[in-house]
Amino acid sequence: MGDSTTSANPAVLIEQLKALVEKPDGLPAQQKEEIIQLSRKAAVMLEGPFETFQRLAYSVLPLVSVRVAQDHDIFKTLVENKDGPTSTAVLAEKTGINPTILDSLLEYLVTQFMVEEVSPRQYQATKLSHMLLAPLFVDGVTHFHDNCLPAFCALNYALAHPTDARTPFEIGQNSSTDFYTWLESHAVQAGAFHRFMEAQFASLPTWLDVTPFEKDYAQSADPETPLFVDVGGGNGQQCVSLLQKFPDLKGKVVLQDRPAVLAKAITGETVERMAYDYLTEQPVKGARAYYFRQILHNNNDETCLRILKSHLPAMDASSVLLIDEKVLPDEKPAGAGSAEYTTGLSLAMLVMFNALERREGQWRKLLSEGGFEIKAIKKFTDFGDSVIVAVKK
Repeated sequence: MGDSTTSANPAVLIEQLKALVEKPDGLPAQQKEEIIQLSRKAAVMLEGPFETFQRLAYSVLPLVSVRVAQDHDIFKTLVENKDGPTSTAVLAEKTGINPTILDSLLEYLVTQFMVEEVSPRQYQATKLSHMLLAPLFVDGVTHFHDNCLPAFCALNYALAHPTDARTPFEIGQNSSTDFYTWLESHAVQAGAFHRFMEAQFASLPTWLDVTPFEKDYAQSADPETPLFVDVGGGNGQQCVSLLQKFPDLKGKVVLQDRPAVLAKAITGETVERMAYDYLTEQPVKGARAYYFRQILHNNNDETCLRILKSHLPAMDASSVLLIDEKVLPDEKPAGAGSAEYTTGLSLAMLVMFNALERREGQWRKLLSEGGFEIKAIKKFTDFGDSVIVAVKK
């Protein structure tokens, strides 16, 4: 009996890949994801030991080179020149980078398809050049390069020195303060972080798409009813979104955070601003909803329990916690695409805060230990973003 294993036809495969590169659009999402994952796996299976080592050794260069290209206007110069290619000499004049160094940088960007060399030392923008000039990507690259990269590089040291109480972020940045306090004295990085966090979710569904807030939590409320307390709410975007979706809400909407953060809030007079440290007892008593957005994933279990227990005395029978976080499934998904995103994010939480994204079972255990019972978990994106509704036991 012959071998039933199907062998790939290299000639056909090459032609199909060429056709896909020429016309990459129009594929169903599921097929596109499978092709991406198979292509990555095929590249790894085909490469030799030297190629594998090169891939690992220089894996940080895409992020570093994009940061340079954004900050020194390489992409901007290429995109603005609509008449044709731009020479290395012109780019050197525009960017202020030494031509010899610029040659090496441009050659690397070509290998990443971020720019195209159309003739010797003549370059033009690609689809990626344009994309990487969008504010979302400029801010995202600044955040991960300036804020997170030193933390990732310090992870091995932190794991090798478990008695060192500092986070990898604090080690990598040689900082005596946590990430959010550090941001207060680093305006460029703070601006990039806050804009990126807001913009990356702007086109996605939110907790308000699965929460009939007025019906569930605002019945029989009057103007003095503490209705919604946004704990650690940053610039107040969620307060604004709530009032935009439910403009007729009666009751108090309160934004709580550090004084330095509240000073930059975007809320109007309808939102009360209150300085508050969420490790201390919650001062707003009997609110209908205490809302936490991406607060608990920034903290380890011990700190989360302190946060949760600091709210127990404030809550009455009508109060709920609304926890806006990722809830990963207890069973790992079969596909690698979404797993790569969530596991990468979980490692980012580890290096920045000594915390991790949590699975459903971990959330249930944590909240139970904190004195709460989960009534519902309402998922609103394909990436596990959910709102957990919890009440006092």
